[in-house]
Amino acid sequence: MNFKNGKPKKNRSLTIVVVLGILLILLAVRISRVPGRVSVQYENYQVVQGTISKTVSGIGRVTTLYKETVFASSGGQITQVNAVIGDIVKKGDVLLKFTSGSEIKAPFDGEVTQVYVKVNEWVNPSARLAEVTDYINLEITAQVDELDVAKISKGQTARIDINALDDEELSGPITSIAKEGVFSGGITTFAIKVAIPDSSGLLVGMSAEIKAEVARAQDVIVVPVEAVQYSDNQPYVWVKSADATLEQVNVELGLSDGQLVEIKSGLTLGQTVSYEKPMVEEQRNFRPGLGGAR
Repeated sequence: MNFKNGKPKKNRSLTIVVVLGILLILLAVRISRVPGRVSVQYENYQVVQGTISKTVSGIGRVTTLYKETVFASSGGQITQVNAVIGDIVKKGDVLLKFTSGSEIKAPFDGEVTQVYVKVNEWVNPSARLAEVTDYINLEITAQVDELDVAKISKGQTARIDINALDDEELSGPITSIAKEGVFSGGITTFAIKVAIPDSSGLLVGMSAEIKAEVARAQDVIVVPVEAVQYSDNQPYVWVKSADATLEQVNVELGLSDGQLVEIKSGLTLGQTVSYEKPMVEEQRNFRPGLGGAR
């Protein structure tokens, strides 16, 4: 029997089949999103009285009210350093002494957060010597949009929400409003400061939001803002009658907080307002592959 010498010839057809099979498997496991279908749900709301509060808000952080770097009033040699970083000091405590006999004292009660010199070191006039920070008396420094800053005033009470302390309810007076704004990201904001009466549990740098009330409408007729529609700039609502028919009723709007809106005229207590509430239903489906669509 005769045998042919040499390597077996590759089966190119088999290779192509294998590659196509892999591609089909990969295609079968790909998932795609299709646009959500929008279904309309009708909501009925019974007209009631409520209170609407409009506020101006600002985002900021907890900052120190008193933080001071102590400088040398004249040059000389340091003979004594009485404080180290972390020491708690009282106003008037001696922090440093010079060979001349002059002393550097703490400007207020606080904590030593920096010491810039050592014993026997010579310093020049205006050299930094130490830093003292008051971590008890804190404040919020927040940025308020230029469209809102004119609505608030110094001395006005603002509510303080600390992101890290969900259950804390704080408030304090607005102590300052910047006279110059800062332009960033296409908008201008103004820095305002709000005093914190009780700083227990707060740390410098914590994120915070302040809200100052600028308008209030109490015991007024209110409806959801979604219930109000417009025709040629005339606001109206759909009122549901006893026989379930809908009547278009023009209304006069008042204050709004973004969720509810005051109705100054056009509605009475006990009426039912009906409005559409779109609901987006998201769908997932698999691209067809081996085994078909799921």
